Amino acid sequence: MKSYKTTIYNDDGVTKLIHHSTAIIKHNHIDKTITLDNGGWKSKTTKERMNTYFKENGLNQYGVFQKNFDWFVSTPNNNYQNPIKYENNMVINYA
Repeated sequence: MKSYKTTIYNDDGVTKLIHHSTAIIKHNHIDKTITLDNGGWKSKTTKERMNTYFKENGLNQYGVFQKNFDWFVSTPNNNYQNPIKYENNMVINYA
């Protein structure tokens, strides 16, 4: 993963992907949840960091994308035709 202003921390079963000063991903490996938070920065770089994290961690069916200035999340339970509207601190459950 590109590292400019991005750090990964692991603590008690939770991986945190920090971009600038925001934990944009909190991946709880025990509860099998992922919490997303862009910190109010709907930037291309923030989306890229989130999507790279998904791919590098075998979560290829998950992704964040933008359409008409709005952010959306795709999961195995939906697709790009029926995405979930992105909200900060949203929690995604995965199997």
